[in-house]
Amino acid sequence: MNDLPVILKLTDRRCLIVGGGKVALRRAESLVSVGAIVTVVAPSCDEQLLAMDTVTCQQRAFTESDLDNTFLAIIATDDKTVNDQINALADAKNVLVNRVDDPAAGDISIPAHAHCGPVTVAVHTNRISATAAAAIRDCLLDHIDPAWPALLAAMAPYRTQLQEKVSDTVLRQKLLKQMAGDQGFGIIKSQGVMRYIQYCESLLADIGVPSPGPMTSKQQAGSRPHE
Repeated sequence: MNDLPVILKLTDRRCLIVGGGKVALRRAESLVSVGAIVTVVAPSCDEQLLAMDTVTCQQRAFTESDLDNTFLAIIATDDKTVNDQINALADAKNVLVNRVDDPAAGDISIPAHAHCGPVTVAVHTNRISATAAAAIRDCLLDHIDPAWPALLAAMAPYRTQLQEKVSDTVLRQKLLKQMAGDQGFGIIKSQGVMRYIQYCESLLADIGVPSPGPMTSKQQAGSRPHE
């Protein structure tokens, strides 16, 4: 049976990684990139982990109290018995678990993923092959039209403005569909970001909603695709 794919919000969530090797390093990098508060517990930690100032490394054995106030536990030791014990303790404390050695035993699997501006591409092969998942991910990334991440980055402040200023759900959804629909996509693809922004401005002006203001440098950077 396939799992349900979800997007997990981890900003400011406490995440624990038990294990200090290269897999733990990759997990830590992924968690930090989405704003998680990361603690690594292992008798010995990879030098690159120790060098990450955004990660708290505690070089010691795991204790049950490490799971207190933890939202997600990544179990990444090379000892299955230890992993089973930590898994059971996490279950008892209602902590989500990702098992590196046995993904099916945990609650969540982390798919092969990458970001292209606001677009996230994730591929899961029902735990059959991580190599295949990564290859499919890369193939999908290669086929994303760069106009899409540019459109979404430019559209973001207008979506926020509509949510805050327009109480009519039907009207709000109509405008959002116009911004992300064929006309909006055609404008940004053929005429560029600034013309698309003018288009969004006109949609808001037609219903008397003020502009959210000029596009910030952060939003402009987000309109450029990257992994």
